[in-house]
Amino acid sequence: MGLMFKILGPIRALRDGRPLRLPGGRPTALLVTLLLHTGAVVPVERLRQELWGGRAPASAVANLRTHASQLRQLLAAPDESPRLHGGHGGYRLRVDPGELDAAEFERLATEGHAARVDGRLDVAAPLFERALSLWSAAEPPPAAYGPTTAAAFDQLRERRAAVRETYAQCRLDLGDPGSHPLLALLRRHLAENPLREPAWALLMIAQCRAGDRAAALHTYRAACRALAGELGVGPGPELTELYAAVRRHDTRLLASRPAARTRDRPADPRPVLVPHELPCPTTPFVGRRTELAQLRVALTTVGDTPLTMAVYGMPGAGKSALALRAAAETLDAFPHGQLHLDLGGSVDGTALSPLDVAMRVLRPLRAATPGPDDLAEARARIRSSLFDRRVLLVLDNVADPAQVDGLLPARGGCALLVTSRCPVSDTFTRALRLDPMPPGEGLALLRATAGDRRVDDEPEAAAAVVALCEGLPLALRTAARRLAECPHWSMARLARLLRDERHRLAETGLRPRLTASYRRLGAAAPVFRRLGDAPAGTVTPELAAALTGAPTDETVRALDQLVAAQLAEPAGPGRYRIGDLVRLYAAELGATEPTGTGSTPVTVADGR
Repeated sequence: MGLMFKILGPIRALRDGRPLRLPGGRPTALLVTLLLHTGAVVPVERLRQELWGGRAPASAVANLRTHASQLRQLLAAPDESPRLHGGHGGYRLRVDPGELDAAEFERLATEGHAARVDGRLDVAAPLFERALSLWSAAEPPPAAYGPTTAAAFDQLRERRAAVRETYAQCRLDLGDPGSHPLLALLRRHLAENPLREPAWALLMIAQCRAGDRAAALHTYRAACRALAGELGVGPGPELTELYAAVRRHDTRLLASRPAARTRDRPADPRPVLVPHELPCPTTPFVGRRTELAQLRVALTTVGDTPLTMAVYGMPGAGKSALALRAAAETLDAFPHGQLHLDLGGSVDGTALSPLDVAMRVLRPLRAATPGPDDLAEARARIRSSLFDRRVLLVLDNVADPAQVDGLLPARGGCALLVTSRCPVSDTFTRALRLDPMPPGEGLALLRATAGDRRVDDEPEAAAAVVALCEGLPLALRTAARRLAECPHWSMARLARLLRDERHRLAETGLRPRLTASYRRLGAAAPVFRRLGDAPAGTVTPELAAALTGAPTDETVRALDQLVAAQLAEPAGPGRYRIGDLVRLYAAELGATEPTGTGSTPVTVADGR
């Protein structure tokens, strides 16, 4: 049997089926961290943070060597090469295929999804069942590990939740009559994950199959209470429509869904490609729990009508990171593929044309077909390819709504998740505004990027850095990068640099993002430039009029355009707030570009 590692529950290592006596505390935490990075060298500094956080003793590196030596001896066998290797500034653990339960879980789940996409539900269901059986009832204690390890366990549990729901759907599609094991699985699942609308819907359908319509109605009311209590939202359209179907005794609830492909029906001759284009994150994701939960609920409850969801906010607020995290956590809801494309609206560059966007989206869906000649044909082919399929399109940094119009078909479980600076409420079905991080989350992000020790050693300076970066993730990451480049710097020195208005923009990395927004202001641009002369705090239309020489009603329209562009925000009736970083950028422009003052008043158009 060889060596086996089990982390989907209590941490265990077994040799030929017999448990090894793992040393408690940090040696086991070191083993778990290395198991979650199998085959890769984990740097000593990351291990130090994972095992000790910001309270690492001076002997931490020496202690690491001792813990590694303990594990090396524990895992050694006479007939095999050493498992644990040190060098290149870190440690690497060799784990062979089939030896780690988490890796086996991922393999079985992936094979199950592939079988389900191919219509072989009788093959998919046992694969999902085997994957779920690898989990023990007990949960791993995340408090015993560092932030990266705890986040990895969170992702594993999220993956298990999605696999459970897909397995339950397979059982229903195969004709399960609402059996006791299926009902018990869904109830246990909802006790652990009360905010997952698809699971509530599955339980309602299973209860109807079992002939218990009253229980299904009670389940709907329980779902409403859970969603309202935790998120302050009501149920989505799929759950609401299901509730109405239960009330009217819709017999379609008792029928299994047809498989995507059966042995009695020949396969579609077109090549069926399953693209997986979401990039691997390169930086830790911190905070945003409420926003992430809202996106997760929206994406996992897509019914027969495709969904468009927009995340918007000011430059540097972390829209792309949030969208990609939400997409990664809902992969299993879109078994026919996930597409990702940057539309070029983030920095000062050329945004993709609508035809370029359509061609790029079409390519992984219909790679073997000739390219269309015009935009209308390209969008029509996209809709045909997506019809009745569950595909997630993540289109990042939208500069113009025309870039993403007309991509979704009339029916099917597709979702379009876009990020944009400006809200376009008449186009997007649902919109989520992403504000800067609150101080606590900003400090947590600074910890994740600069390290616990630097934050704990200088808490006041760290809080000042978060405030000077105005809670913007891009600014915080850029500032933390300066500390990495200059390890001899203190947090207080970084805070002093950020307080100097001559250097703050450069140290936060926001200038290219602000430039992209400014270039799209049109007639409101002269008013924006003059706002650099305004004092810190709120701005009124009268003050803007005095600065620009334009009539007050025209400056009101200009300020409203700045709000739409996320360069200002309302601060009460007739008042607007301009952040210090945006004001500094406006002052830079005002010093180098024409201002439109004096005898040439500013004329502001109503359009965007």
